Amino acid sequence: MRNGLAYHFVIGNGTSTGDGQIEVGDRWRRCLVGDFNRDQPTRRQLEACEELINYLRKRCGKIEAHYAVVRPHREVNPPQWATDCPGNAFPYSWFRRFQE
Repeated sequence: MRNGLAYHFVIGNGTSTGDGQIEVGDRWRRCLVGDFNRDQPTRRQLEACEELINYLRKRCGKIEAHYAVVRPHREVNPPQWATDCPGNAFPYSWFRRFQE
């Protein structure tokens, strides 16, 4: 992107980094690696994603007595910057646990 990477964390899929390895991106450095319009994240990626989200919610995501809701990128982008991210094959039903 013009102003750098749009993600805070990247969770590797075993190609450039270890499968399930969390890396901090430039914005807190990146996100999950993969084409989730074509493939689902690996089990290790999902485990690492859950661990990271739980950590961040406990560490800095509490609003009053409740944890902050976490939404996929495509649900928070404004219409003028529409995105498929994280993709149609992403397991949204699994991800919904972070919206409670």
